[in-house]
Amino acid sequence: MIQGHIDFVSRSRVEGWVSSPQWPLRGARVLAFVDETCVGGGIVELFRQDLADAGVGDGFVGFRIPVALEPWHDTRLLDIRLEGSAFLLKQRRSCLALRDAQGADRRRQGREPESLSWMLSRGWIDQTQYDALRLLGLIGAHTQLLPPALSHLEPRRRCDEVAIVAAGVLEVHLLQPMALEIREDLGADSFAAMRDELREAFPAVPPVVGLWSERRGTVAVEEGAQHAGAPAASNPIEHGFGDRELLLLNLDTAPSLPRGGGAERFTAFVPCRPEV
Repeated sequence: MIQGHIDFVSRSRVEGWVSSPQWPLRGARVLAFVDETCVGGGIVELFRQDLADAGVGDGFVGFRIPVALEPWHDTRLLDIRLEGSAFLLKQRRSCLALRDAQGADRRRQGREPESLSWMLSRGWIDQTQYDALRLLGLIGAHTQLLPPALSHLEPRRRCDEVAIVAAGVLEVHLLQPMALEIREDLGADSFAAMRDELREAFPAVPPVVGLWSERRGTVAVEEGAQHAGAPAASNPIEHGFGDRELLLLNLDTAPSLPRGGGAERFTAFVPCRPEV
């Protein structure tokens, strides 16, 4: 007989326990599902003093696993399955975080290092996407090298190909379907308007865009400023973009174009809601 309980569910993690008096489950793998979609997995390995005191195995029966839910997934439908068995653990009196009260937890969904590592191991994202999303979460900016072959294309075709590269990362960042708008000949005064627009269109997701130009340029950002409660940066860091570099930028990092930094106009790749 296998018994267990789901203690907590949010859009970025699940916690609970599973045990059997017949055989030890420490080290067993559990998988999180919404309907028939696997959204996360982890190992039964956490020690639970409360369960040890209650005589539930040796106490090493707990799990805390990252999950990556799509925006349309209902957390109430999430269940836990023991890999290699027919065991299914459904929610009963789980602690469900209210959707409107999750705040930062919703904005982190699928973007925490543990979730990104899990998505990489499952082949949901590639190494390039993993590196970009990890740095976007950590400092709010990531410069991605573009394929050398793009340098030989005529300008219009080149811009379109860079947009495809940007879309590949931005769609994973959003964790939902999107369209991509190419906005050309923009300046520093466009940053605030794009940030407000993205906050309205995707309120649960950090406002990230791609920047590029035919000429090289730099953007000064306050690294880490996107984190709630982060102290104001006294020395913004410059990140390059343009030519063979695509800059993925969180607009909550107070970006600016420094004087003498090269290109003063740029093309922005901006996510938008797809037309229904």
